[in-house]
Amino acid sequence: MRTLKKMLEAFLAVSTAAVLFFGCSVSSVSNTSALPGDGIIKESVFESAKKDARILTFQGKSGEISYSWFFDGASISSPAAQNLKVDISDAGSDLGSAVVSSNRVKLHFHEQNLIQAKTSLKIDFPTLWGVQKVRIYRKTADAIQMLRESPLNNDKTSSVLLPMDSTMDDLYLAAVDSSFHEDAAQVVSSPSDKTGDPASAAANQSPEGTGSSEAEQKAAVSGAPAQNKGGASGKAKSKTGSPSGGNASSKASGKDRYLTDPTPPGKPKPVEPQDVKKNTKKAYYCTLSIDCKTILNNMDRLNKEKQSVMPPDGIIMKPRRVLFYEGESVFDILLRETKKESIQMEYRATPMYNSNYIEGIHNLYEFDCGELSGWMYKVNGWYPNYGCSRYLLKDGDVVDWRFTCDLGRDVGCDWDVSKK
Repeated sequence: MRTLKKMLEAFLAVSTAAVLFFGCSVSSVSNTSALPGDGIIKESVFESAKKDARILTFQGKSGEISYSWFFDGASISSPAAQNLKVDISDAGSDLGSAVVSSNRVKLHFHEQNLIQAKTSLKIDFPTLWGVQKVRIYRKTADAIQMLRESPLNNDKTSSVLLPMDSTMDDLYLAAVDSSFHEDAAQVVSSPSDKTGDPASAAANQSPEGTGSSEAEQKAAVSGAPAQNKGGASGKAKSKTGSPSGGNASSKASGKDRYLTDPTPPGKPKPVEPQDVKKNTKKAYYCTLSIDCKTILNNMDRLNKEKQSVMPPDGIIMKPRRVLFYEGESVFDILLRETKKESIQMEYRATPMYNSNYIEGIHNLYEFDCGELSGWMYKVNGWYPNYGCSRYLLKDGDVVDWRFTCDLGRDVGCDWDVSKK
């Protein structure tokens, strides 16, 4: 899979240093590898990812529980060998009566000093926990510290995304269910737990947990990580502190936990998909269009294998009025309408940026027309600086998906303007 090269740092639209687009955004190439049995990843792997600004994904398993590490290569400061093996087990009596829950899990890390980089860890449970959130704890010699509360993503099974910092202590996850009880006399709350940021002091001194450069965040605009072959739509990367500790740099920069810069005045702020309930009893309408007209002026750069799928006029879907329901996003209508019209569309989830990444539409993918090409979206004339899964639609919105051959410049995405 390929992704856009690094965009200007000012480019807010997508999301990673190895830029992809999420609108006026960018992102990077993604490498996914199975974690070796001993869990050790060589220093050279991180050096290469840093050089190429690639996103690294390592997938492992502990018993029946799967986990995935995500590293933003562009943010790596000092590459080093890492043991990413994680032992995941029942917490047993470790938390005693301090935290009572029907599900309490312990994460034991084999690496004690995680490299300085924007990193996150996704835990996939084999069953459905049936709750909406978990609390994350760290146990010290003196107390049990509640670091933060994180949403639990539920489909057929449950999963949780944990932003990580460089301090690797054992962590505990407890389901906030009907049996949940936290003894205030035994649990120390983090000073920043009320804000939703991880609370450890050590973390507050460490680099942001999972963020990305402004360019990367821009890639998130299209709602997809730009690590795939589908490009400019990029991942919606965001800075999130680590469950094992927050990050002061994220707060200082004003970026949210998914590494998204503040939206320009008057523009809609991102809304997290897991926080929205769709209401099919309330229907509205918006306008949707899809085009790749920019390729017409760059046919000499178009991948020869893709010339046969190129529409003569560059229009894949003419502007049309489409129905959507309360709580739906830009991604939701793109998925539904392309299926309805039998238009090929490929995407994948990017937990690190809490959005889906649009890899290709109508069999046209990122880099199919040069190294700066890919998909971007705009709403009411604006290219958002976060992913399409996080853009909540309003009645009357005008949504345009456009293929760019020049990192947004040829479709009117002005990086500087997007920051105003």
